[in-house]
Amino acid sequence: MYGQHSIKYNSYMLYVIGGTSRSGKTLLARRAVVEKQTPYFPLDALFGALTYGAPQLGVTYESSLLIRPIKIWPVAKHLLNVLLKEERGYLVEGDSILPSQINELTIEKHPVRCCFLGYTEMTKDEKLALIRKYHQGDIDWTRGISDEKMLPMIDEMAQFSKYLRDECAKYKIKYFDVSHDFEGVHNMAFEYLFVE
Repeated sequence: MYGQHSIKYNSYMLYVIGGTSRSGKTLLARRAVVEKQTPYFPLDALFGALTYGAPQLGVTYESSLLIRPIKIWPVAKHLLNVLLKEERGYLVEGDSILPSQINELTIEKHPVRCCFLGYTEMTKDEKLALIRKYHQGDIDWTRGISDEKMLPMIDEMAQFSKYLRDECAKYKIKYFDVSHDFEGVHNMAFEYLFVE
């Protein structure tokens, strides 16, 4: 279980947790909801709404992990601006956002605190074993997907992690690699986001 921390929460900040799928973004967001009572919006919900509700925008699950954030950004940026102007202390989480897009917000002087999560130091088989071990039942999107189909997806997610790591370095945004010591790294990410 997570240790107790002396947390200072900024109620005027937009908190963003980005990163590749299966890196623990939602787990980190749920912790913030419980410990900090932070309002939380998952970008996956917006992605799904645009995919099925506005197919003319070309937002599809068939797109690569790099193309998805580019497709969704015109709408996602407006959403983030609304949260910044009209809400307080909101947390947004998802894999459909890029460090370059966060950089856009910081250039515009918005109060944003962000980190990205990924895994660049695991083999595909190691990650597959963890996905199977920590399966979330009926709500898990990996349910019913064979190992043979999962392995190429894991490879894409690992490559996306490397891209995010490099882009975070470029834009001076914090990146946390959860390949080793998953819980310890999550604690560091939580402290980075919420401890001033």
